[in-house]
Amino acid sequence: MKRSWLVLTIASLVLSLSIPVLYGGLDSLRAIQAVRPSAILLLIGMIVAAWVVNAMRIRLLVKALGGTLSPSAAVVAVIASEFAGVATPAGAGNPATYILLLSRSGLPVSSAAAVVAVDHFTDLVFFGTAVPMAVLLFALDGGISHPLRIAGLMVGLFVLGLATLVLLLRNYRSIALVVGRVLGRTPRLHRSRFRLARGLLRFRDSMRVLLAMGFGRLVLLYLYCLVHWMLRYGVLPMVIWLLGKAVPWGYLFVMQGMLLFLGQVTFLPGGGGGVEVGFSALLAPYLNATSTAAALLLWRFATFYWYLLAGAPIFILATGRTAARLRKLSDGG
Repeated sequence: MKRSWLVLTIASLVLSLSIPVLYGGLDSLRAIQAVRPSAILLLIGMIVAAWVVNAMRIRLLVKALGGTLSPSAAVVAVIASEFAGVATPAGAGNPATYILLLSRSGLPVSSAAAVVAVDHFTDLVFFGTAVPMAVLLFALDGGISHPLRIAGLMVGLFVLGLATLVLLLRNYRSIALVVGRVLGRTPRLHRSRFRLARGLLRFRDSMRVLLAMGFGRLVLLYLYCLVHWMLRYGVLPMVIWLLGKAVPWGYLFVMQGMLLFLGQVTFLPGGGGGVEVGFSALLAPYLNATSTAAALLLWRFATFYWYLLAGAPIFILATGRTAARLRKLSDGG
C-alpha cells in the first residue's frame, strides 16, 4: 500500500481529464485553444494570490499563539499543505502537513493543531454566511457585474461574517452546552458521540484562541479569510467570462460549495470523477456540452492540476523524509 496514494492520484487525474473530453468532445479542446495564454496566467495568478493571503492568515494565527513564522515559511506551508490536500482522499493530508511544517518552525504541536482548527473554523463561518447570501442573490436573479454591486457584495459578506464570528465568540459557552445536551439526549447520535465530542472540543479551543486575539486582529483574520475564498471562488466566474458565457454568480458560488463537499466525500484524491460529473450536471442548464467541458478543464487546471504541478516539488523539499510517513498515514497505516 506504500504507493497506493500515487496510484489513486494518477487515477483521479485520468478521470478528471477524460470525463470532460468524452462529455464535450474535441470541440471542447478547440474552445480552450481560443483562450489567450495571458488569461491562463490570470487564473494561476488568482490561485497564487489566494495562497499568499492564506499564508498571511496563518502567520497572524501563529503570532497570536506567541510563535513566529517568516513570510516565506508561511507560503511554503500553505502550498505544500494544499498539494497534500488534493493528493490524498478527502484532503486528509492537508491538516497533517500543516501541523508538521508549523511544528518544524518552532510551534508546539498542540499550538499548530490549534492554528489548523481556527483556520478551518473561520472557513466554516465564511461559508455559513456566504452561501445563504449567494442563494438569495440567485433567487432574486441579481447580477453583480457592476463595480458598485461587487463592492457592496464584498462589504456585505465581510460584515455578515464578522458579525457571526463575534456572536459566536460572545455565546460560545451557551452553544457548547446546548450541543452537549443534544448529544446526550439524541439516541441516533450515540455512535458518533466521540467524533462529535471531539469536534465540540475543537470548537471550544478555537474560541479561546480567537478571544485572545483582540478585535483588531480578529477583523484582519476574517478579512484574510474572505479575500482568500473570494479569489478561489472567483476562478470559475472568470473562466465562464473568458469563454464568453454568462451564469449567475450566486449559482456558481453555491455550485462550487457543493463540488467542494463532493470532492471531500469522493474516494479519489481531488475528488476525481465525482467533481467532474457533478460539474457537468450542475452547469448543463446554462451551457452546452462543449462549453461545459471547456470550462471544466480550465477550472480544474487552476484548482487541481496546478496544485499538483506547483505543490509537488515544494511539498517534497519542505517535508523531506517525513513525506514517506505522511504517505503511509494517508494509506491508512
